[in-house]
Amino acid sequence: MPREADRGAAALAALARLRRFETALARRRLAERTGAMAAAEARHGAAAEALRSEAAIAAAAEGGSALYAAWLPRGLAARDRAAAALRLERERLAATLAELAAARLAERAVERLAQERAAAARRDAARRAQRGLDEAAGAAALRETAR
Repeated sequence: MPREADRGAAALAALARLRRFETALARRRLAERTGAMAAAEARHGAAAEALRSEAAIAAAAEGGSALYAAWLPRGLAARDRAAAALRLERERLAATLAELAAARLAERAVERLAQERAAAARRDAARRAQRGLDEAAGAAALRETAR
């Protein structure tokens, strides 16, 4: 029985290490996704600012409206691509947050299982100790009655 308990404890310890690793990996992915999200936001902001600044330049320059009209489809396309990339990064960030939550949940479940097993082992040890005391008390009582 003790060997089975040792194997079970070793397997649980290995599972706990795996769950900690998965949580750390999910945190790393979250950091990467957060960086990608910030970059996508910056690109989207830059594309929107380019539309505003080009419109201001065109308004101030003589004949600028024709140049702006020629440039506008490219500017709008760039803004739309940046907006699509931003939406994609938001979706990826949400998925990564869900992965981190799942990893944390799994890690906590293993921790709870380890705590429950440790508590059960303490209860078993207390029962064995009490049983030993009861047996010793019974043996002493038998010796007293034998006298």
